[in-house]
Amino acid sequence: MKKSQILIIAAFAVLLALPAAAKPKTADVVNFNPATDGGKYITLQQSKTLHQWGYNVGMFTDYAFRPLEYADPSGARRRGIVDDLLMSHIDAAIGFFDFWSMGFDMPLAWWETYYNPALSAAAVQKENKYMKMGDLRVEMKFKFLDIDKYHVGLGLVPFMYFPTGSSSFFLGNGMWSPGGKIVFDADIKNRVFLSFNAGYRNYSDTQYDANTPDAVIDDTIELGLGINVRINDSWAVIGEAYSESVIKAMFKNQLQNPAEFTVSGRWTPQEKAKGLGVTFGGGRGLDTGIGAPDFRVFAGVNYRPPKKPPKPVEVEVVAEEKIVITQKIHFEFNKSTIRSISYPILDDVAYLLQINPQLRRVRVEGHTDWIGSDAYNQKLSERRAAAVRDYLIGKGIAADRLIAVGYGEARPIADNNTTQGRARNRRTEFTVVE
Repeated sequence: MKKSQILIIAAFAVLLALPAAAKPKTADVVNFNPATDGGKYITLQQSKTLHQWGYNVGMFTDYAFRPLEYADPSGARRRGIVDDLLMSHIDAAIGFFDFWSMGFDMPLAWWETYYNPALSAAAVQKENKYMKMGDLRVEMKFKFLDIDKYHVGLGLVPFMYFPTGSSSFFLGNGMWSPGGKIVFDADIKNRVFLSFNAGYRNYSDTQYDANTPDAVIDDTIELGLGINVRINDSWAVIGEAYSESVIKAMFKNQLQNPAEFTVSGRWTPQEKAKGLGVTFGGGRGLDTGIGAPDFRVFAGVNYRPPKKPPKPVEVEVVAEEKIVITQKIHFEFNKSTIRSISYPILDDVAYLLQINPQLRRVRVEGHTDWIGSDAYNQKLSERRAAAVRDYLIGKGIAADRLIAVGYGEARPIADNNTTQGRARNRRTEFTVVE
């Protein structure tokens, strides 16, 4: 086991053993809670887990303006309670199996401007608070449906919040708070990714402001919707909307039903420092609920190294001659229709066969990546090989010189866990057999 893996496991053990002193139970303005495993989204979860002994480490820093204030029934501001909040979240996660990973999020408030709500408007003064803790979150993730193979994914994320935060200043709830999320996501043509999160979180029934009847926290429903649009291999745009609503007061008042949206960009280099992610963005509250700010800006960096491809198995084979083409044969998505951009490539193959009649029989081989079922990929590879054979016959090559064979996903030449690897595995090859 690597040192980094041992350190992460040791950190889990220490954090789980942290004692929890008695603290006042109250509301928490920390609504921006990044996922610990550095996936495709920011605060929302994806169904995909870290691979076995894979890991993620990172830190997000955000500034929220006016996440908690006194307001009149119309929502107009009377005075602030928390006007400025600058926080960082230190995150780490590790995969124990390909279907099970675990992570933690440790929030730290660098700066908070605080107005004591127990004092009258005339007596209250701004207080600057520095270096305060938030509530530690430990979460696990279980993958039930593999999005890489089926284009849709399903996962479960149980979690626990520990009362490590400064609840006297609304930087924690002062209570043990367990819950869980169901994650459903989808991959549209490896270009657009969608995620829907629905969760439940348990709270002690608490009224945190005796002067405000609606200032009550209790068990909540968490909902979130995210989209990740891959611009190219290095850049993506991410949008998220999320809320946490007290179940017994759903849709009754904004204070107990905060909601927020964010938009961000992410850069992931493909050559040097592969696995690095740099994210920046902003958003604002959709209502005046507790923790929903007038606006928020954030930036983060994380490192999630990709899974290394397995070492090739050494076998003794008799090599067959191949007609090697450096360009890729392009087909319509999930179809066997050859795109016109590939016609010149196949025309060159036809010409090569015409001037080399000694190549009496050539096998046209179709290969796919592993996304989709084995049976589907097998049929698709057969249809695509047959389409290439038909095209060459149409260019004057005798039918008895060409054999069409599909191998589906059975013969990968690269790692199917990466975008580049899957692209290499989707290929057409020509092997001389006689």
